[in-house]
Amino acid sequence: MTTFSASDAALEGFNVIRRHWRVVVGWAGFNLLAVVAMIVLTVVVAVPLALTTKAGSDASTQMGAAIGGVVWGVGYLGVQIVLTSGLYRLLLQPEEPAFLHLRLGASEMRVLAATVLIILALVAALLLGRVAISAMPSGHPGLAIALTAVLVIAGWLLMLRLSLAPVLSFAERRVRFFEAWRRTRGMTWALAGMSLLMICLFMLIAIVIWIALFVLGGLLTGFHDLGLSGAESLAAHPGRYILQIVAEMLLAPFFLVILQAPWVAVYQAITRPQAGAPLAA
Repeated sequence: MTTFSASDAALEGFNVIRRHWRVVVGWAGFNLLAVVAMIVLTVVVAVPLALTTKAGSDASTQMGAAIGGVVWGVGYLGVQIVLTSGLYRLLLQPEEPAFLHLRLGASEMRVLAATVLIILALVAALLLGRVAISAMPSGHPGLAIALTAVLVIAGWLLMLRLSLAPVLSFAERRVRFFEAWRRTRGMTWALAGMSLLMICLFMLIAIVIWIALFVLGGLLTGFHDLGLSGAESLAAHPGRYILQIVAEMLLAPFFLVILQAPWVAVYQAITRPQAGAPLAA
């Protein structure tokens, strides 16, 4: 069985940012522009459709919100798939022609299909778990809590075994959903260790950045009214919210690299297990 270093894989995202920081900065700019374009598209599509409804004003508002949510969700998922595929292309197929390694083609569709299959598998597992808990006789809260904890852990381990599917689908040019389960046989605990270390590092960095943005926003707009409600604070200091949104959009590709590069490292380790081979190109 081919093994890999959980700690090395968990840190691979930071190595990618260090080696290819110019590309990641370019992705940050692309992500910001894509979000602005999605906002414009959401307004252009949702508002006219909502205004043409024959229902009352409340129904029009609800329809506009629903349509806008669908457009936004599909668009955001598409942008993330393009960025994720760009990371895979940078590390696995850097010779392919693409602007900043980003493009929309068959590879992205395969990554999207694998991602959707993973989501459907997790939803199915959660629904089955919900049915199992609901079928339990009442009066046993401790047993229900224990079963819920077991189901959560089982769902997490299931996700770990399937999370290699997008990388496999991109690299091997076929949707490799079930193949991901086979390739990760015997690696569950190594993947769990890698995932926990990766998440801990990610959370530490996210907290530090959030504190920095909080302090910066307070220095620019003042700390005396930070206790205002969301609507009041937005009306009083819209620049604070714009700063937060722009910062989140610019930082999102960096976070994506931190969370996705380890899976590329795992793929490379189990497919090219030569001694001394680097985890990523």
